[in-house]
Amino acid sequence: MHPVIHYLSEVLPQRPGFQRSPVQIAYAEALIDGLLQQGKLHFVEGDAGIGKSLAYQLVLADWVAKGKLMGGKQAARRALISTHSRILQRQLLQPDNLAIVSDYLRHAQLPLLSFALRMGRENYLSPERLALTLGVPSLEKASTADHLSTTQRRLAGWALESDGCLLDLDPAWLPEDCLLADIALRANDPIPEALEAQQRVAQQSDVLVINHALLAVDLVTQGQITQAQSPYVLLLDEAEHYPAIAEQLLSNRVSLQSATHLLQQLKQHRVAKQWQTLLENMTDRQRAGSAHSLTPYQREALQSSITGLLALRLRESSHELSRWREWQHLRQNAEKMAARLREESRYLAIDYSPVRGLPGVVAHAPSAASSLKAGASERVTFLTSATLSDLNHEPGETPNFRYMRSQLQLPITHKRSGLQRSFQAQRFGTLRFRLPRQLPHPLMQQANGDYRLASDFCQQALPYLLDCPGRTLVLCASYSDVAALEAAWPFEHAHRLVAHHPGTGLSDVVARLAKDAILLTPAGWEGLSPQREANQAYWQHLVIVRNPRPILSQVEQHLIEQSLQRRNVGAVEAAQIAKGMLQRKNTVRTLHKLRQGLGRALRHPDDDVLVTLLEPRIPRPSGYPALAGVYPRRTLLGAIPARFMLAYQNALEPGGKPASTTATTTPLTALL
Repeated sequence: MHPVIHYLSEVLPQRPGFQRSPVQIAYAEALIDGLLQQGKLHFVEGDAGIGKSLAYQLVLADWVAKGKLMGGKQAARRALISTHSRILQRQLLQPDNLAIVSDYLRHAQLPLLSFALRMGRENYLSPERLALTLGVPSLEKASTADHLSTTQRRLAGWALESDGCLLDLDPAWLPEDCLLADIALRANDPIPEALEAQQRVAQQSDVLVINHALLAVDLVTQGQITQAQSPYVLLLDEAEHYPAIAEQLLSNRVSLQSATHLLQQLKQHRVAKQWQTLLENMTDRQRAGSAHSLTPYQREALQSSITGLLALRLRESSHELSRWREWQHLRQNAEKMAARLREESRYLAIDYSPVRGLPGVVAHAPSAASSLKAGASERVTFLTSATLSDLNHEPGETPNFRYMRSQLQLPITHKRSGLQRSFQAQRFGTLRFRLPRQLPHPLMQQANGDYRLASDFCQQALPYLLDCPGRTLVLCASYSDVAALEAAWPFEHAHRLVAHHPGTGLSDVVARLAKDAILLTPAGWEGLSPQREANQAYWQHLVIVRNPRPILSQVEQHLIEQSLQRRNVGAVEAAQIAKGMLQRKNTVRTLHKLRQGLGRALRHPDDDVLVTLLEPRIPRPSGYPALAGVYPRRTLLGAIPARFMLAYQNALEPGGKPASTTATTTPLTALL
């Protein structure tokens, strides 16, 4: 028996709070099998609650530690763990977790290992920005500054003595009207010496935890961030997010309006006028909300404008710090855009804003996710998550991973394709479902063409938000949903309302919630895992307002159409195929997000939570008909784990009357 399997089966269950988990053991066995297949990318799905993260930490630690005993090249073994959420990154390195890993290594008589965390710079303090906020020349001067309060001096002391990780900072120490983002490091800020030293140590660690954005950069720069070399193992948790993150990171966009305004603010009037002319000539209200290829004339005009911008030689000392940072960001994007123009890239397009048709030039990176195959022959790669498969299979059917494979350009027959396994929890917590009947259309169109929650929907949905005691988490599809519900909120329940607004750290908000608070947020679908309180779930009630379906990317649709037309597919047929491809992609992303949202309710085997699903397209288990124009989609049921399907079938269905009318079509259908 492998020592990790023995530890999970016989030793770990002896610790308080742990029990033997056959699913966790099977998951660990799959990882052990995968380690024997270097050069492969393995898909190993593990349901929430099976002990996935601890299992892979033990397996990876065992593999690295055994390499040290082997000596030679194998003594340099390392493991990289990449995640999407900061919360999971921190959770992996919690003292309790590392204590179990160390206990295993001692039990197996293996050498102890070093663990490190490398996060993006926006998670760390900028000493210069904090000093500016406190009104002192430097943080060292803060201790003698008479105008600072005791708390503000304590804040300055913390900044000098720690590595400056903002996740460790008590938000109560911040000055009034100051957010964490105001004092965070930005793209071109100098890195503090303490942080730079920490990063050097991280590059030498045995097990390094990073995020997907850093991983994408590391892969395309051949290990510049992690210094990882063969032999090593790369494991991506929350792996379904990597394609979108890599695509966003490696694509570039320049807004002509923003560039023009910035150049005017920098008093570069000659070049600003050139960009203003380009903006006026390319603005097209008739093309609002769509994307198109650049004409030869537009390419030439854009190239000329970018050349003029790159010829500018500005001095940092002549401009405000924030404006200087914006200029550096614009210049970097312009340089990348110029390179794409010289290459005559097929992936350049004009993206027109939805209402006014303002142009933005996009250099798309459709194959960015395939960067994961870079250097794959030199390592073992695992992709894991609770929502890795397409989730569109019926209970009992074998899951498939078509979405992830298409994003990675890794068909099942590819030489790098490895294991494909899925492990689902048999029992983990209790969900009670409630699906109200006959709610009106959630969306209404505003005068400017945007859509928002309809006021009558808010009024009829609010009673289902307010009728449960204890903390309630309300997952919204956007911040505009939050604003609409907040505007309709009844005064007598104002003491329970906590509306999460952009720019405010969600973890900070959750840390201060009262026991009867109702939190409205679009940012809590994943990674939000507060600790249980009083031996019960942190959230007593979870509400999903509506389908969090992503908006179709007009740029991506246009580029797919162009690719099909180059293969002699007609324009109309190409448009239909492209739209269908993106809708299928968005369906999978929607199922992932819904499953993740449901996962916020349960973080412990004994949790018992009421889940209210207001989304009208989720079929009511009784077969009760939806309102006119709303088409129930059975595919959405893929978001509900199989072990909770019986609970769904026994769901409460308040409201509504027996209906005999037939549904009719409405343009809002596609938006729900």
